[in-house]
Amino acid sequence: MERTKKILLISSLISLCITCLFFILAIFEVKVFDGIWLRFLLIFASLCVGCGFLVNELNILKRNKILGIISISFLGVSIFFALIIFCTPLFDEGSVFNTITAIIALFSTFFMIVISLVTKLERKLLILQISTYVILFLLEILISILIAGYPLFNVNAMTEIFSVVCVISVGLLIALWILSTKKSSTNESLNNSQEFIKVLKSDYENLIEENKKLKKQIEMLTKKD
Repeated sequence: MERTKKILLISSLISLCITCLFFILAIFEVKVFDGIWLRFLLIFASLCVGCGFLVNELNILKRNKILGIISISFLGVSIFFALIIFCTPLFDEGSVFNTITAIIALFSTFFMIVISLVTKLERKLLILQISTYVILFLLEILISILIAGYPLFNVNAMTEIFSVVCVISVGLLIALWILSTKKSSTNESLNNSQEFIKVLKSDYENLIEENKKLKKQIEMLTKKD
């Protein structure tokens, strides 16, 4: 597991460096936002974000195996579909596959955020958690409608509603993130305040038996005295 995380981290950092290099070239008026160079830019950017997210998903896998596997599956599908688009003629076409991929990637991102918070907070702050996830789900639906090409902002007052939902979602997410960080820090400090050693079960049982024998010997010696 640790080796996999190290490989993913290195891959993410290398992809990040290459992505930054593309943007630096763009500053010097190199046309990196056109043609094949744009494809390469998006590929490396996707790998950077995807590998970074996968490291977090592996941490979730330790806390909850089922949710971790589901989350990794969604992320893997999103990255795979995105790479198909960037490496094929689909990139230049506004196809249904592109729309579906964008919606899956959006759902995957929101799902990872929710699972990360759920596995950290568990049943703590349940009302606040549920409220946050409901607002996030509403925001996901609104963005998905926009991705699908529906002129959502032509609807009366929809711009204001969308803006309010975005602000509330970000605020609630930041609040939960701060509280989950505090909880993690508290658990870590409690663990660090105690010292633990690992022993085999057989060794532990032998120690108990030895302890019983010593107690009997002490009792016998005490009686003799």
